[in-house]
Amino acid sequence: MQRLKLYKSEKLCSKIEIDRLYGKGTSVIAYPLRAVYLVVDDDESNLKSSPARFLISIPKKRIRHAVDRVLLRRRTRESYRLNREILYPCAQAAGKTVLIGFNWLSTHEMSYATIDRCMKEILNKIATAITTPNS
Repeated sequence: MQRLKLYKSEKLCSKIEIDRLYGKGTSVIAYPLRAVYLVVDDDESNLKSSPARFLISIPKKRIRHAVDRVLLRRRTRESYRLNREILYPCAQAAGKTVLIGFNWLSTHEMSYATIDRCMKEILNKIATAITTPNS
């Protein structure tokens, strides 16, 4: 059976790692989401239990109402939770940990179907970047 729960070890919380992610990371865009990712060795990351860790940022500048930001954050988190299996086998095979930051680009609310399609596209791009030998 597929593991569907989202654990604390899969969330990116360390300020040091977040700074490193946004300082050295690579960007991938699938509107309305932009993902910044950084592939690090397992020995460099603090928590070795998860092949990928993520964070979600919905800026107040783009989505003014807190209720709407929370709704979009929940939709994005749910989409990641259901589609993370695209990324996990590639990261585990390479022996790497992937740090991912999802940023919201649009000024409007989007449906779950749109967010899910964009999430799949982003995770596929990151998975191919991990598996290519030059990364």
